[in-house]
Amino acid sequence: MSGLFIPDYVEINGGGYLHPDATVEISGAKNEVLGAMAAAVLTDQPVEFHNVPYISDVLNMGHMLIELGADVRHDPENKILHIHAQNITSNQLSDTADEFRASYYLWGALLARFQNTGEFNSLRIKMPGGCGFSGSRKSDYHLELLRNTFRVEETLGNNYIEVAFPPAERNCMTEPVFATDLMSHGATMHWLLANATRSEFKVCYNASLEPEVPHLLGILNKMGANLRGTATTAITNLGRDGLLRGGSFAIMPDRMETGSYVLLAMALRDSIRISGMDSSSCRPWYNSMHEIIMRSNMKSKPNSFYKSPSDDLAYFDFLGLQDFPGRRFVMSPFPGKETDLHQIWTPVLAEATTGSEIYDPVWTGRHAHLPELAKFGIKTSHTLYNTETERTVANKTLHISIKPSKIRSADVTGMDLRGTFALMVAASVASGQSRITKPGYALRGYPNLIRNLQSIGIKVKASKEGTFVPALPPLSNQR
Repeated sequence: MSGLFIPDYVEINGGGYLHPDATVEISGAKNEVLGAMAAAVLTDQPVEFHNVPYISDVLNMGHMLIELGADVRHDPENKILHIHAQNITSNQLSDTADEFRASYYLWGALLARFQNTGEFNSLRIKMPGGCGFSGSRKSDYHLELLRNTFRVEETLGNNYIEVAFPPAERNCMTEPVFATDLMSHGATMHWLLANATRSEFKVCYNASLEPEVPHLLGILNKMGANLRGTATTAITNLGRDGLLRGGSFAIMPDRMETGSYVLLAMALRDSIRISGMDSSSCRPWYNSMHEIIMRSNMKSKPNSFYKSPSDDLAYFDFLGLQDFPGRRFVMSPFPGKETDLHQIWTPVLAEATTGSEIYDPVWTGRHAHLPELAKFGIKTSHTLYNTETERTVANKTLHISIKPSKIRSADVTGMDLRGTFALMVAASVASGQSRITKPGYALRGYPNLIRNLQSIGIKVKASKEGTFVPALPPLSNQR
């Protein structure tokens, strides 16, 4: 069967070493490409994206676009994706939305298109799936964004919401300001998509500074949008009329994928080469790693663990790292330490000689990985603080304590994207065989994950049993 294979489980024989020339080529950013794909419905001209990661989320978003009437063609080998939304023939998002959270990017993008084309006057929204982080993740920001931008009316159904333009409000001026109480990467990206074709002046306050946001803003402006505020917390739309134009655009390198593989090498006390790293967007985790190295008893010269022979190849060498002290991390939106990576830091910090602490006010439910890591012998505890009763760094903060631990092999179950990669890190460190069921969570965000791990020396084997995410139509048929 053609498509992306999702094994039922993977087995890792850990405790070994990486290949001397272990190299990982970084793919396009998951946290940008889905927003960029949604931007393709803001034009009736062809759009082509390069450096597209081969992950299940991309395939699922592609199939949703096909169901909406778009022509979608894919060349996974060359990382090219062609989308031509000349006509939208459906106003209903399918059950595919259950598979990934970022399907909400299509909400605002489609409503913006419909206001320009009149193809439909309503949209039936399927509530998104994806990683739950120890419970359901609300979509309040995204629904409020639709009310703010379009003045839609809502009708509730069975796990769906239908939003419609009231006839009298269709071309009425809407609220000029949108803001969220906390910075939200997804809500900011969604705001860009919903407002890129609006004619009136609009402002998004408390906008996310995550690097994927200004990169998507740049793509939209190249398509003809009139957005301002790159890398600031206030983004403005100066207004334009009509749909955008097509074009060819590159997706930025994935900073989370980069950090994940470097932390894997750090946990193994080994070296790894990273091809295609975007160093500017990787500053937070790189600085965290640098602090640990500088405070350790590493035998080599201070900066020898990181070398950059060229702009495209970074070399990380942890062979001289013996023991290192624990650290206290406070996660925060960019340019602070990445909440996405704190789960992967956990098995690394468990190898420290003293305890470590992680404070995360961004995603306070990000702790489902801890019981699974405990099966590896990793000792942690967690508490959720509320500032009404405790003095903490935010309104609500997840506090995780990590004690020095001896990591052993175990059979565990994946639970979300980064947490599942953290289980793979622990399994790679532990001597003996470990089994990880539900590895598909990690395949949502790590392209060619099994092949990459095998190529750098991790002894990993995927089960023959599993499921396929169907392939998209091949690009070769289009040309």
